[in-house]
Amino acid sequence: MIQRQIDAGDDGRFLVQVAAPADAIQGQERSFELGLAATFSALALALIGSTALAVRFGLRPLRVLREGVAAIRRGEAEHIAGQFPQDVAPLAAEVNQLIDANREIVERARTQVGNLAHALKTPLSVLMNEADSGSPSLKDKVREQTEIMRQQVTFYLDRARAAARARTFGAATEVKPVVEGLVRTYEKLHGDRALTFDVEMQPGLKFRGEAQDLTDLIGNLLDNAGKWAREKVSIHAARAAAPEDKDVGRFLVAEIDDDGPGLDKSARAAAIERGKRLDESRPGSGLGLSIVVELASIYGGSLQLDESPLGGLRAILRLPCA
Repeated sequence: MIQRQIDAGDDGRFLVQVAAPADAIQGQERSFELGLAATFSALALALIGSTALAVRFGLRPLRVLREGVAAIRRGEAEHIAGQFPQDVAPLAAEVNQLIDANREIVERARTQVGNLAHALKTPLSVLMNEADSGSPSLKDKVREQTEIMRQQVTFYLDRARAAARARTFGAATEVKPVVEGLVRTYEKLHGDRALTFDVEMQPGLKFRGEAQDLTDLIGNLLDNAGKWAREKVSIHAARAAAPEDKDVGRFLVAEIDDDGPGLDKSARAAAIERGKRLDESRPGSGLGLSIVVELASIYGGSLQLDESPLGGLRAILRLPCA
């Protein structure tokens, strides 16, 4: 029995009592409990089933991606093929790009080894001919040809190292400290000539690559400008800002100017050839500008020679920007 007292105000108070057989009420309670348990059991089974289906079919693209990587490792495929969902497709694309980058590094290494072997053939042939002929100038010829061989070995080793470093992910170098350090070095080097270096840098400029490579790139250009400048060398660096350039913000442009004699259009192309020296009276191996061209191309950049507003030569170096 259940009772409740109800206060009706002026009409008085009432005691309401409701009675029923206990077994009927308990039966209804058990029925409700069984129904609730069955409902939650069905819901649990549904959740387990849906989770299993989601894991099986939702993660299927990852299994396909894993199988694709395994196929590449076994040599059965060159790239990960297939259609992937929008969330997984970028990962597959990045893996393919990484594979292409590694393959390119290996191919470049093979090319460098072949080029080095070809470059050493001529000095070795000269040495063998001199040795067979018993020439009295053999000593000088050996020194001359071994120096050529040393330059070639250094050149190709530097290119191979640069190619490997250029693929280093996440590398970023502040441009200003590197340029300022190089300028201090060349100011001391040319201190007897009172050569001045003007530097203008965009704040926060970063090169997407290794500091050593940026030093080699800028250093070779400053070295060349310092050799030919009469009184002044100017360095300006900023992000690419041409409106027609689709890669604005992704590249930096460094301009190195000197007030030297400059070069005409035909000589500019010859100046960047490997080992080409337009004036034998100046020290050097003739590899400086060609090294800049090779190293810049590895990073996806470029070197262009033009007429400088100072009257000499302008070197325009384009490199990826971080």
